[in-house]
Amino acid sequence: MQCHGNAGAALLLAAGLGGEEVAGPVRRHNFETYGDTDTPPVDTALTAADNMSGLVIACAMVKGGRLSEVTAKTVKKKVKDKAFAAGCNRDRIRRIETYMELPAYYALSVAALQNIKEDLGAFMIVLSPCGSVGGDIT
Repeated sequence: MQCHGNAGAALLLAAGLGGEEVAGPVRRHNFETYGDTDTPPVDTALTAADNMSGLVIACAMVKGGRLSEVTAKTVKKKVKDKAFAAGCNRDRIRRIETYMELPAYYALSVAALQNIKEDLGAFMIVLSPCGSVGGDIT
């Protein structure tokens, strides 16, 4: 986990995909290394999305890998269960409330991942703040 932000930033810079304004938030979203960086807002959004995506994928794994069966209601329930996907930092997710209501964020997050489920691959291993899980994503 301590490497992926720096590695991602380096890949973006090497590929010429923006400068520090793009690579910086990717690098800084590892708050355990860089501390709280809620400014600019993209830092809050990226850190929330990183944790939320892990939680949504964990929800899918409980549903037999069927991302299509995960709903905002599922996420809302699982967010309250601190033992579920315990590595997901709920505080980082809640920080998005500065910009939008949590129920809307849950729905947006689920829809976003459902829209790219084919890109996630037939078999996926997720290495995220939520730990490692593997399985079929459908």
